Amino acid sequence: MERIQIVKEALGGEYDDFYDDYVDGKKEIAELNRAYSEQYAGRGTEE
Repeated sequence: MERIQIVKEALGGEYDDFYDDYVDGKKEIAELNRAYSEQYAGRGTEE
C-alpha cells in the first residue's frame, strides 16, 4: 500500500497501472521511467 500511495502522490492523486511493477516490487520507478523514455522519446543519441 505504501508504494501505491507514493505513486498517487507523484501523479497528483491518480494511479496509473504503468507503475504496477513498482508497486509489486519487481522494478524501481527509475527503471520504469527509463524504459518509457527509451521507447517513446528515444535514447537521446543518434545512431
